[in-house]
Amino acid sequence: MNRPLRILHTEAAKGMGGQEIYIFRHMQVMRARGHDVALLCQPDARLATRARDDGFTVHTLRMGGMGRLLRGIWSVSRLVRRERYDVVNTTSRRDALIAAAGARLGGTPLVVRSRHLMSPVNSLLTYTGLPHRVITVSNFVKQLLADRGIPADHIGIVPPMAVSPTGIDAAQEPSWQALQETRSRVRAELGFDEQDIVVGCVAVLREPKGHAELLQAMVPLCKANPRLHLVVVGDGQAVMQRLQATCAEHELQRQVHLLGFRSDASQLMPGFDIFALATHKEASGTVFLEAAQAGLPIVSHRVGGVPEMLVEGSNAILTRLGDSAALTGALRLLVDDPERRRQMGRSGWDWIRSAKRFSPEGHAEATEHYYHQWMKELGHG
Repeated sequence: MNRPLRILHTEAAKGMGGQEIYIFRHMQVMRARGHDVALLCQPDARLATRARDDGFTVHTLRMGGMGRLLRGIWSVSRLVRRERYDVVNTTSRRDALIAAAGARLGGTPLVVRSRHLMSPVNSLLTYTGLPHRVITVSNFVKQLLADRGIPADHIGIVPPMAVSPTGIDAAQEPSWQALQETRSRVRAELGFDEQDIVVGCVAVLREPKGHAELLQAMVPLCKANPRLHLVVVGDGQAVMQRLQATCAEHELQRQVHLLGFRSDASQLMPGFDIFALATHKEASGTVFLEAAQAGLPIVSHRVGGVPEMLVEGSNAILTRLGDSAALTGALRLLVDDPERRRQMGRSGWDWIRSAKRFSPEGHAEATEHYYHQWMKELGHG
């Protein structure tokens, strides 16, 4: 590793979805590698609380509106001058407008924009005008950005990391036997026994995540098998109401469990038998790596960066978006075959431990490589 860096990450969102979890874990592994890492976010952000509780320095700034934009740029410029950050890494459009502009004004050597989404880029300003470089999570998203006009040699790829249910410390990763013991404990806590078959879905409740489609695919399977359950972990009022209405319509309240937001979501996953996410678009999907860490077979759609996060045919079955019959068929295949579930789950568990690019160490090394390379290119090596 080259010299340790002083790094400021920024995020405007107040919730704690996949992007915010990605940032938090990234900050943890970079700190573990010896870097001085801090966060800039809104005062009432869940990420602020979680980062502060974990010992990070957290700077807060209200974002949104022209007045706050101009005041924020000036505040960030003073902050980066005072703290002498080597890198300011922005995430969302709002914080990029403020923090990237402020960092450039304050003379930060390297300003980076991260891209964790696959939705269209409407404005290039926060990708080419303000930051020096861009980091994204998959080849799929890199190609989308390049097609939009961002120079390909200005884009780096750092995949999300696989984190075991015990955290980011690889030395604490459970053995396969220990994982099975965890499975029994979690199932007991959730109220399931060994005869129950549990399909789990962990994702913020937004329409593009496909929860409604997944539930519809589960309806005939649940009606045919009273020991089959669907557990949904994640919050989002509009989608939650729609799922509750569907459960009531089909009288599945006993078999569909809507748990809402759980800070221990990844620790619940070993208690599932199958992981399913009928996502309509996905830049990458850290949750698929978590499912592999938990030893689960995976069912999803062949969209976006999803195929880069698993091994289709080995630990996952992918179906075509919009083919509801295929989705139900893939789920039925695993529900009806416990040996296939075990084999696919073990294959994924073995694979994720051999794929260094998804490890905390590999993630940190790739990030360091780009930071130092880009600083050198910009005359700050």
